[in-house]
Amino acid sequence: MEKHVETTTFGSRFSQIAWVVKDILASEKFFREVLGVLNFAKMENIRAEETEGTYKGKPGNYTFHLYMAYSGDTLLELIQPVSGQSIYQDFLEKHPEGGVQHIAFTVLEEGFNKAVSELSNKGYSVIQGLTLPVAKVAYFDTYKEIGVATEIIGVTNAGVEFVRQLKDGVVQV
Repeated sequence: MEKHVETTTFGSRFSQIAWVVKDILASEKFFREVLGVLNFAKMENIRAEETEGTYKGKPGNYTFHLYMAYSGDTLLELIQPVSGQSIYQDFLEKHPEGGVQHIAFTVLEEGFNKAVSELSNKGYSVIQGLTLPVAKVAYFDTYKEIGVATEIIGVTNAGVEFVRQLKDGVVQV
């Protein structure tokens, strides 16, 4: 007899895979030159203090670089921690060579709180969050179950346009 599976508002909205790396320039070069993934949008020195960033329920003090590009309908994300304590730094401390650190599901901003509640109500805690002009994000501790964290992304109106431009390869950040 199959167990009843409760659906979520975000489960059909897989959108991203993210690597935490120790050298973002070398990683971006690999994706570009070896895999043929072009047009990375590059955001450097994103600071928790400027993005309402949290870490384990408290105000965050981390800084990181973020490079993003699309391959088909999947957003590829490269993250390099720069300073402070974050889930990215935690990952590199356990995996000095870097690797896949999280996957993400995307909803529109108005569905973000509901999606976060759905995962929280299933017993998963938010381990980091931040707010960017293009999206609100919450990371959940799903390491034991699937080996990586799970991110919920709530895309803002500005984020919808950003995604369109990123998919078209015209974002200049």
